[in-house]
Amino acid sequence: MSSHLEKDAVWESTIRGLLYKQLFVYPPDLPSTVRFEGKSAIVTGANGGLGLESSRQLLERGLSHLIVTVRTQEKGDIAARQLMDEFPGARVDVSLLDLADYDSIIAFVDRCRGLERLDYAILNAGMQRPNFKRNDRTGHEVILQTNYISTTLLATLLAPVMKDQRVDRTATPPVLSIVGSDTMYMSKLKTTGSVFPVMNDEVRFQGFQQYMDSKLLLMMFTVRLAEQYDPKDIVINVSNPGLTYGTNLGGDDHKSGLAPLIIKPIVRALGRSLAVGASVYVHALVLNGEESHGSFVSDWQVKP
Repeated sequence: MSSHLEKDAVWESTIRGLLYKQLFVYPPDLPSTVRFEGKSAIVTGANGGLGLESSRQLLERGLSHLIVTVRTQEKGDIAARQLMDEFPGARVDVSLLDLADYDSIIAFVDRCRGLERLDYAILNAGMQRPNFKRNDRTGHEVILQTNYISTTLLATLLAPVMKDQRVDRTATPPVLSIVGSDTMYMSKLKTTGSVFPVMNDEVRFQGFQQYMDSKLLLMMFTVRLAEQYDPKDIVINVSNPGLTYGTNLGGDDHKSGLAPLIIKPIVRALGRSLAVGASVYVHALVLNGEESHGSFVSDWQVKP
């Protein structure tokens, strides 16, 4: 388990640490023996970016059944057609999931209970935006809502379903991989009580800081969730793709103003390609096994 993240934060949060990881750490080759025939997987937020690319990498290795989740049917259908055109014969289903809506999350998990099996889940959907906005339904700030509250609800509900649907008790256990970020090392979140009043405070709000804080909370939650399960029944971990260009993380909120003119060239220069970033997801599913339970998988290794 990643129990020494605080110690590593000194290096991981420095500019030198970031540059080293982004420029000098390369993905190991995935063994050709890693195959997904007969297996099924869910990828959330799969209509573009890292979600779509990780879906592609699973299908490349023979995944039998892929379920992509999206907020709108049209975008899901486009992504599914794109994948099926690239991988003829692949079974790709679209399922609606809106992390801004608790009822949508519950309904999605209820549908998952009807699956014959569920071997892998990559909870990839996330949000980053520069401006403060509240979720109309819950009243929570939307980065907090999406990256932490709703993702943890989904993980909490989905984990027992995956455990119970395990088909072959002699095979490797199912894996629930929640997408985090090494920006959590730079979080400055401090509170002696509930985090909600602090993170819902519009005066305190800074977009990127909120994102970092939400990812720190997500890591802390995953450690606790993993403690509730034997890794022989289900492996639960956090995977970090690193700084990656071509993602949909900011949606339409980062497409105007001066910020894109400054940020995009930096991300392009330092960022990993979608294929490289998504390979961390696949790595977290298959190569670290029980060692990654409750841990942070980053740079293709389990961080201490």
